[in-house]
Amino acid sequence: MKKALVVGLSSILLGSFCAGLSPAGAATSAPSPVASASPTAAAGPQTLMRFVVTGCEGCTIGVQRGLKTNPHSAFLPATPNYWQGPTAKVRNGVASFKLPTAWTPGSSFTLSAPWEGNTGGMTNIVLGSGGPSGQTLTTKQALARKKATACWPGTKKAIETFKVSVARKTMPGMDNKPVVFAIAWTSPTEDTSGAMQPTTHGLLGNQDMYYC
Repeated sequence: MKKALVVGLSSILLGSFCAGLSPAGAATSAPSPVASASPTAAAGPQTLMRFVVTGCEGCTIGVQRGLKTNPHSAFLPATPNYWQGPTAKVRNGVASFKLPTAWTPGSSFTLSAPWEGNTGGMTNIVLGSGGPSGQTLTTKQALARKKATACWPGTKKAIETFKVSVARKTMPGMDNKPVVFAIAWTSPTEDTSGAMQPTTHGLLGNQDMYYC
């Protein structure tokens, strides 16, 4: 499994999973791991997440909710603060799953591809880079971004649809050996919240949880 701790995949590349992550900062902001809660255990409405994916048939999309504790995240509810949610495989260009609507604030989304190499981490779907939502990005523009975020402010809707594009990029992975990475982003961009994180060729990811 691809695990450990952190925020921006800019610290595992070139031997770890990126080039600009702060392990110390990540450790202080991360809560102690606890057992993942079941979405079905959460009272209240559910949101159906639909991902229309280009360039990654057979890939797996998942959801996480990791909330910082130092300083404390502003997202509410404050729990669960360490949750690995459901996953779904992309079939005929679409993947979907449900999660509690109340848990959508502070959530982020992951993507793993059957063709990616030993990257040492997990790709996060980039939702935006500080500008207004609704911007359409080409692959060149997406991979040129220096900072971005995967944190979603959440929704109250019963159904949300994200259009996700995926590109392949060969970069140094584990042991500094060149491997293929999956770089994923929404286009149009989505609403985001929180600080931007450094990227490597537009790539964000984590080795355990993306903290918001």
